Amino acid sequence: MFRVNAKVKSTLRIIFPDCFLHRLLTIYTKIKTSKVRKIFEQAPERPRWLGWAELESLQEKYPFPPMVSYDPDSLEKRGEKRAKEILRLTANKRKEFKTFLDLGCWDGMVCCALQRRGKITTGIDIRSEGFDERTAGEGVTLLQMDATDLKFEDESFDFVFSYGSFEHFAEPEVVLREAIRVVKKAGYIYLDFGALYMASQGLHAYRSVTVPYRQFLFPKELLEEFSKAKGLPPIDFDAVNEWTLEDYRELWDRYSDRLNKQFYFEIPNLSGLDLIVKYGSCFKSKTKCFDNLIITTIKVLFEKIH
Repeated sequence: MFRVNAKVKSTLRIIFPDCFLHRLLTIYTKIKTSKVRKIFEQAPERPRWLGWAELESLQEKYPFPPMVSYDPDSLEKRGEKRAKEILRLTANKRKEFKTFLDLGCWDGMVCCALQRRGKITTGIDIRSEGFDERTAGEGVTLLQMDATDLKFEDESFDFVFSYGSFEHFAEPEVVLREAIRVVKKAGYIYLDFGALYMASQGLHAYRSVTVPYRQFLFPKELLEEFSKAKGLPPIDFDAVNEWTLEDYRELWDRYSDRLNKQFYFEIPNLSGLDLIVKYGSCFKSKTKCFDNLIITTIKVLFEKIH
């Protein structure tokens, strides 16, 4: 993935707005992927899958990535970082926006950080075992609840947000409708999620099979058999909803009469382009849209029109 040093990114944000940086990233991505895009477009649609020998060979080539930290200090730092981002996004309505709802909150530490800054926060998640006990002491309301069936009155919140969950919701459109229902008119909905299913890490199975685009290269049965034979964690194929970038683009269009985009970023991950070049037919047989393969994250801020 094209990455920028955190300090450099912070400095750039002071000098340039996010939209300008995103345009630069878009230009870079087009240049970087132009040859790969042509190879993809010209690829045949057979063969569709690779076999055991290729999987074993590629698994040796790609190491396991570093673990994401979920210790108390890391959870708090992540919550603080996201809370600061939310407050930056709502700077023009900071005094107006008082009530916040987090969809798929897991530990709830984003809500905790917002609560410490004087906001009234609620977090919901389909499971409650991840709730951090520190949130209760700050007055955060954490509820075990399905995001497709929110138990709140219409227009209950000024700001509804979700980090790293929308790609997991089985019914994203239903969740979006519920978010629209419970947010106030002129309120905001912010979604930051990925990896999308067709991106290089879209299967969210890097602890089992490290190969990028594993969901394109190998059939499900082979991935299951391989993980079991190698003593690796089983892959939860139901953990992601398999929506493509095209699906989300169409979803936003369907609700354009109710939601106004304040900003919209599609962020690429360019790791694994060599696999598209080498095994083009595996990709071409499953999608005709090259963008589905390289966009890993969506960040969008909506304002509710009515």
